[in-house]
Amino acid sequence: MKKKRWHLAPGGEITELDRRVMYWEHKGKEVPTRDLIKTPEQIEGIRRAGVLNTAVLDEVARLIHEGMSTLEIDEIVYNYTTEHGGTPAPLNYEGFPKSVCTSINEVVCHGIPKAEDILQEGDIINVDCTTILDGYFADASRMFIIGKTTPEKEQLVRVAKECLEIGMETAKPYCFVGDIGNAIDKHARRYHYGIVRDLCGHGVGNAFHEEPDVAHYGKKGSGMLLVPGMVFTIEPMVNMGTWRVFIDSDDPYGWEVISEDEQPSAQWEHTFLMTETGVEILTH
Repeated sequence: MKKKRWHLAPGGEITELDRRVMYWEHKGKEVPTRDLIKTPEQIEGIRRAGVLNTAVLDEVARLIHEGMSTLEIDEIVYNYTTEHGGTPAPLNYEGFPKSVCTSINEVVCHGIPKAEDILQEGDIINVDCTTILDGYFADASRMFIIGKTTPEKEQLVRVAKECLEIGMETAKPYCFVGDIGNAIDKHARRYHYGIVRDLCGHGVGNAFHEEPDVAHYGKKGSGMLLVPGMVFTIEPMVNMGTWRVFIDSDDPYGWEVISEDEQPSAQWEHTFLMTETGVEILTH
């Protein structure tokens, strides 16, 4: 027998949220546990972390340029974050050695900043930043085009952003994670792009990674029910070719993910709060 996930608040009246969640649980759908519903205090804390996380990426956007190393980007992120009272969440997380992920061209995600990785004209780079502020986490990434690139790379970056926007528009209260993934994958397929399946979005806020896993492909009505008060990321990784990926064997830390056919990849990410009317963007 499937274990029950949803529990009523002790001594409280049954709310509309309780009724709707229990309805879907009775139908056999995956529903959140109550601890995934953030309190107003937690939401405000995550929102403040999101403001700082956005400011960090704004600082990167102001300073990024051809000829700089990705290690310089890491220094920008570390210095700005710590000077404003925050902590870079990636630093020393499960062995990750730097404060930010810098993923150039065919590196899908988790690229490690290095002094020898110099940004060149035509590169596309994803800068993925997660900030801890007063114990709360916020997460976002942006794509940057260095100088002038090819029309093919420009289109990839644009479509990846459209995939995030489509996912955001699809995310409604009491929808399912699979609804978001289905809409994103459908848009990417129009361009014959591959949506990476090995990595996904995730719950965030009280920890770096929480439930649910937010896959960027899937069937409508599958995955976890999303209800008001949940905080999560949508972060589609869109490959110009196959969706398949591999871990770079030259990476001593075992983090860098590369597209299998080594064609370019692009990703955009926001942290979202689910509300009664749709999602609120907490990071840009």
